[in-house]
Amino acid sequence: MRLGVSGMRRRVGPLALAICALAAPASAQELVRRIGSVTFRVDVSQAFPGGVVVVRLASRGRLGAAWALLDGRRAPFYSDRKGPRALVPVATSAEPGPATLGVGVAAHGGEQRIAIPIKLGARDYPARHVDLNDAQRALADGDEARRDARRLLAQLRTESKTPSPERFQPPVAGVGSGFGEPRSYTGIADAESRTDALFGEQHRGLDYRVQADTPVRAPAGGNVLFAGTLRLAGGTVVIDHGQGVVSVLHHLASVTVHEGDSVAAAAVVGRSGQTGIAPEPMLEWRVYLHAVAVDPLVLGSLL
Repeated sequence: MRLGVSGMRRRVGPLALAICALAAPASAQELVRRIGSVTFRVDVSQAFPGGVVVVRLASRGRLGAAWALLDGRRAPFYSDRKGPRALVPVATSAEPGPATLGVGVAAHGGEQRIAIPIKLGARDYPARHVDLNDAQRALADGDEARRDARRLLAQLRTESKTPSPERFQPPVAGVGSGFGEPRSYTGIADAESRTDALFGEQHRGLDYRVQADTPVRAPAGGNVLFAGTLRLAGGTVVIDHGQGVVSVLHHLASVTVHEGDSVAAAAVVGRSGQTGIAPEPMLEWRVYLHAVAVDPLVLGSLL
């Protein structure tokens, strides 16, 4: 998103020195700050490890390109039907408690920045151990898994301005579980990080126990970034939903789309199975926001 910068410096001035707090927020879960002609609205209703902070900007003048920053992770603003919005991921490794949300806006005199204090709530993720057989443990040997992880990470960093991400529907029927669990696997000390080349062993997705050969559907419309097999994840489809939102569907027995395809919401993209290191027939659905894994159901409720 690029928004014109005309008038920004004249009306707003240095943001870091001009913070004016309102007398009261709009609600207990929304923080509001006004700086000159710019209003910042921060939705912290889902601000917990694995959740998402939503930041919106409104201005009487024109704004430059803008971004938000939390725990060193940068989230650009994109336009939706309500105006500029940043979806800011909260990593599952984040510590509950006070935190600082940074917001920057480009201006003629350089970047203008403000700091907004927020509080991250707590969320309990119980630990789980997964038993793997000898053949599954062997999949972690060699360099192929590491190459797959680096390739997947490059796709997770996709930042396309369009399409605008839509509200999600789970890719299969039933209730998923397991997101955020500190997870260990028999014989593989770092299975999670070996899958996507990101730090930490918290489980990145929701696991759905479904019969093998169950149709798996696109959670929302988008473009297929990858359709094939990864050593640890088995059959995999990666879908770019736009604006830094990427779905990953793992452990498929078969894949019915191709890289570069455009898919509609609920289109069948493959069938479930027990591939890679899946301990049983299942479908794993991951959602990454600006290359940070977040709870798919949390993000979907905010779109």
